[in-house]
Amino acid sequence: MNKMILKASVAAAILAVSGGAAQAEWPEEAVRLVISFSPGGGMDQSVLPLKPLLEEDLGQTFLYDYRPGASGRIGFEYVYMNGEDGYTVSALSEPHFTNTTIFDEPRYTIEDLVPVGLFMRDVPVWFVRNDSPYQDMNDLIEAAREMPGEITVATGSFTGEQYLTVAILEEQADVQFRAVNVQGGAPVMSNVLGGHMDVGVSRPASIAGIADEVRALGVVSPERNNIFPDAPTFDEQLPEEYDIPHFSSSRGFAVHRQFAEENPEGFARLEQALHDAVHSDAYGEALDRMGLDLEWVPSEAAQEEILATARMMEQYRELVVAAQDR
Repeated sequence: MNKMILKASVAAAILAVSGGAAQAEWPEEAVRLVISFSPGGGMDQSVLPLKPLLEEDLGQTFLYDYRPGASGRIGFEYVYMNGEDGYTVSALSEPHFTNTTIFDEPRYTIEDLVPVGLFMRDVPVWFVRNDSPYQDMNDLIEAAREMPGEITVATGSFTGEQYLTVAILEEQADVQFRAVNVQGGAPVMSNVLGGHMDVGVSRPASIAGIADEVRALGVVSPERNNIFPDAPTFDEQLPEEYDIPHFSSSRGFAVHRQFAEENPEGFARLEQALHDAVHSDAYGEALDRMGLDLEWVPSEAAQEEILATARMMEQYRELVVAAQDR
């Protein structure tokens, strides 16, 4: 009888160990990738080519779930509330994620979502339709002086790096635009092309598909952009006393901290799969179409970068709060 009990106990222990090992074999079902911005924008263009690559590597379907709004907070909150098991993952946009924790009051903290990795960067670009009277940023600034508060500027949020270039330029040039948060990169394009807004502020990769229909007035970066090579940088064309920071945005994936800590094997598998996908020839071709270069930042370094971004963005709190009160 005791031997039978002992055998049963051993069998139960084996089943328990086996069950734990099976649980660690992430993923065992479809993975939901939450995109906190509208379809057709820069984030969407960045992650769509990854879908077949991740599905082939991980052997599960990736379901793309668009949840735009509140400068990304709605999507990030959904992942925070549903992602403990690793089957709800976030497309990560920086500094949008970080900024929601500084300029808003989300349910999550900056440490509740863990970056899996970052894989590309982009910079702000100011653009107009081809038939616009503005040829460069100096034309635009002069017009803003003559028509304070009348020139409309579309931006995808009031907490991203694009809007910060608007607020800082207003302050340094002593002008006022009528900035409008149209909630996403795709609406920025449609509002400018449709003639509803005079100027758009986006990213070169996001508007690459309409490059023939728009004129880039300037890019906020140390060097010119290869999608709009004729557009001078802000540093080239603006007076020397202007100092617009060279903000950039990054894209990647993030998961709930509980998944990263309680299933390190699954987290490592996702990080490796993302690394392999973005380094593939197929994704390299997608980057070429977007005019971007691969810049891989692994999880640990990405976490440090996010905390550094938070420290930098704190100094612009007053500008963003003022924009939200407009």
